[in-house]
Amino acid sequence: MSMSARCLLPLTLLTLASWAGAAITTAGAGPLPPAASAPGEAPLTVTVQPGDTAFGLARAHGLSVEVLLALNGLSGPELRAGQVLRVREVPPYTVQPGETLYSLARRFGVSVDVLLAANTLPTDTVLRAGQVLLVPAPGPGVPAPVVAVQAPVPVAPPLPAVPVAPAPDVLVPEPLPADAVAVPPPGDWRGAALALLGVPYVYGGTTPTGLDCSGLVLQVFAPLGLSLPRRSADQAQVGEPVSPGELQPGDLVFFDTEGRGAVTHVGIYLGEDEFVNANSYRGQVVVDRLLSDRYWAPRLVGARRVLSPTTYAAGR
Repeated sequence: MSMSARCLLPLTLLTLASWAGAAITTAGAGPLPPAASAPGEAPLTVTVQPGDTAFGLARAHGLSVEVLLALNGLSGPELRAGQVLRVREVPPYTVQPGETLYSLARRFGVSVDVLLAANTLPTDTVLRAGQVLLVPAPGPGVPAPVVAVQAPVPVAPPLPAVPVAPAPDVLVPEPLPADAVAVPPPGDWRGAALALLGVPYVYGGTTPTGLDCSGLVLQVFAPLGLSLPRRSADQAQVGEPVSPGELQPGDLVFFDTEGRGAVTHVGIYLGEDEFVNANSYRGQVVVDRLLSDRYWAPRLVGARRVLSPTTYAAGR
């Protein structure tokens, strides 16, 4: 996420209620029409007709019901005639010269706070041309944006590299020796998690070539025999609840990055106020601070213990 996902976006099945974006027409002049698609492409959105169901629309567009709900930020399958639904993903949005958080939030039909949260950006962020943003799906009742083809932003020649010290609250893992073994021993959940540091953040990713936040959890814990849900919001319902003062390494920590009172991001607690997560803003799997971090601490909404004592000890 989203940090997200937007992990897709609430972080949904693809941790994504939060996390999809596209260039769109200017908002504020009335309701947006359904999104257009290039000739020969599958439609980006559909308008719900009388008698349509979430199951029928999902099957018609090659989706599961969960994915359809996630793409549209919906909590249940109830639909109404005239509702515009997104039925496929749209690419991340590239900021154009002169665009601001406020103007983009208006165009995408979201609030500035939601746009900041989906990209794990601080409140004083000033956008720059060429910056790539993940844009959450509009809230219920808001039509999806219209996709427009945008020209690539010219990229200036690279400047000479200047060493920059990392910020105090950013943890930079030490590089592994060239001959280090990449595969951790069986049952070593910590080794499995840390072996994924630097893996690119990919919206909906569940493999070592690209991960979102809930995909990272599955990648680490599935080899241990744990069967966990795909969505971070659903992962927050399994296991035993844990208070912040009782956190142990291996516990799942959950966040509300959109301010809507719902789980939209998940990470794995490592101990000593650190957790590993697929961070959409930093674009990769990283280790972040938890209670001492000014972004993550106020967004922490809970933790769950899913590991058995034996499995927990194996990864210490």
